[in-house]
Amino acid sequence: MKTASSNNKNYTIRTANLTLPLVKMIVQDIVLLSKEVSETRERLDYLVVGRGRGSQNDDYAKELESIEQANELKSARLDKFINELTQLELDAAQVNDGFVDFPAVREGEAVSLCWHLGDKEVMYWHPADEDCQMRCPVDLPLIRQSGDRSFSNS
Repeated sequence: MKTASSNNKNYTIRTANLTLPLVKMIVQDIVLLSKEVSETRERLDYLVVGRGRGSQNDDYAKELESIEQANELKSARLDKFINELTQLELDAAQVNDGFVDFPAVREGEAVSLCWHLGDKEVMYWHPADEDCQMRCPVDLPLIRQSGDRSFSNS
């Protein structure tokens, strides 16, 4: 397991949840836009293959090229949204599926606080070297380091 690094930003449950309104807006845009880009790419691939090697100077070819250019612009917007998450030092590896990881530390070990689009708040974590499929509910060590005094008695 990875140990905590002091070079990168580490979130607590509290700081992750404070960042969540912005993250939620970005992730919603990414999920919708990535679906659009993917579906358009599949349709274009189907149309181009079904078309064969006919003339490339007709109106149909121009329309296909126009759709491709519009899809490339959407892909560029998608990259900008993902870059926004990266600037917040978040892991967006599974963002197309609505998952975002906030780097954190739990008992000296690097972990990820895991949020999924639709979750009201950050309520899960997993080891930093695993993906969101291995997430489990936040526990006392993570809650304590967020500074929530109501959980300090042990």
